[in-house]
Amino acid sequence: MKSQHSFSVNFYVRSDRKAFGVAPLYVRITVDGKMVYFSIKKSVDPSQWNQKAQKLKGNSPENNSVRDRMRQVLNDINVAYDELRFKKELVTAEKIKIKVEGEEQGKSLKDLIKYHFDQPGKLLATGTLKNYYSTERFLSEFLKRKKLSDIQLGRIDFKFITDFGVYLRTKAPDKGQRPCTNNTVMKHMERFQKLMGLALKFGWILRDPFLHFTRKLVTKDREVLNDNELASIQQVDLPDTVQAVVRDMFIFSCYTGLAYSEISSLASHHITTDNEGGVWLVMQRKKTLNTNGRSFHVLVLPVAMALIQKYKLSPEAINRETIFPCPSNQHTNRSLKVIAQKAGVRRELTFHVARHTFATTVTLEKGISIESVSHMLGHSNIRTTQIYSKVNQKKVANEMKYLFMAQQIVIK
Repeated sequence: MKSQHSFSVNFYVRSDRKAFGVAPLYVRITVDGKMVYFSIKKSVDPSQWNQKAQKLKGNSPENNSVRDRMRQVLNDINVAYDELRFKKELVTAEKIKIKVEGEEQGKSLKDLIKYHFDQPGKLLATGTLKNYYSTERFLSEFLKRKKLSDIQLGRIDFKFITDFGVYLRTKAPDKGQRPCTNNTVMKHMERFQKLMGLALKFGWILRDPFLHFTRKLVTKDREVLNDNELASIQQVDLPDTVQAVVRDMFIFSCYTGLAYSEISSLASHHITTDNEGGVWLVMQRKKTLNTNGRSFHVLVLPVAMALIQKYKLSPEAINRETIFPCPSNQHTNRSLKVIAQKAGVRRELTFHVARHTFATTVTLEKGISIESVSHMLGHSNIRTTQIYSKVNQKKVANEMKYLFMAQQIVIK
């Protein structure tokens, strides 16, 4: 949008109000030749101020604090100016001053978070919402570190985002928690970016502070079991009945790809039979139930079918009206560590390893197409399935052996 106004912003020191070696710093807004002034509530040593360059010399903590305040005020002025033009209102220096000084307060970060939890948050799965609570907690801690109880959305700029990222990387972990890794930091930044994107769509901010921000994830291979390890888990002797149930649930997930939440709610109405006698699991992913209504379909392999038959008459499962008498997720993951030790499997075993094992050892490595695997896992985007690069590498190696052998025969 082409501006029809002359518009400028300048900072200057009120040397006539100098006291104890410092003087207040003011800002002057000029629109179409008309000016307004106001203090930015910071004082500087006049000898360190360069009026022509609009810069403060020296790197003392006090001077750095003044620079931060100057950037904040300049950002607020520009946002106010753009907002008046966007709304096609008459742009005056006085109107800009009113907006910046807060007589017409906009939405704050805590307003945005509250709205998100009250409205869009209702559509999120419990686990996803829990992650947003963690991000909100870290944002609140970061504000306290900056000695702020809240912040106007218009004042959140690239520096605020950068400083928040540094805070996450350097903060001391709470008792019982691990320090934030790079990917954990990036997940918090992703959620923060989505919150600010919501504010942008509502018109609560006019500029996206994440415009020049790039998330950099460290790509890691997913932990999976190979065929031998999977067999060891299946065959290990487990006198403890709860551990035996956990092992069977884990194996069922290895051969179906179901997550813990899906297995814990798996019931007889999720099991169907096709015209050729094939047995299928038909479900919707709990994680995306409120945002994606598509079902996924998994053909029940013999190992999984045997486990369904084993538990269908279990009193506890009948009482729960589910296939498996599921222990809690926390108890399940604790038991898996014991089971791994007993089976001689030297891996960090969690329930999600079973889902990864289905995607890799049980399907992709056996020649199942990535499109079919993506559908069975309930992924809405095939790129999510493509994270299993480790398996693809092994599959390529196996297939290239045939070419290698064929060329050896030709050479001979």
